[in-house]
Amino acid sequence: MSVVDTMVAGQIFKVMDSLKLIGVEAVLSGVRPEVAQTMVNLGIKVEGKVYSSLRTAIQDKNII
Repeated sequence: MSVVDTMVAGQIFKVMDSLKLIGVEAVLSGVRPEVAQTMVNLGIKVEGKVYSSLRTAIQDKNII
């Protein structure tokens, strides 16, 4: 995604919350710095794990 607004972020986190209800821990990967900065500026709180790349997510042994 190149642009994140409150609607897009809200939908992503609704999906993540829904998955949590059935026992799935979702993670976000591929979040570019400017998208992360926009999320912070919008006051979006991320309760799950977020990674800058898929490689970084896979290397995190805590998500397996």
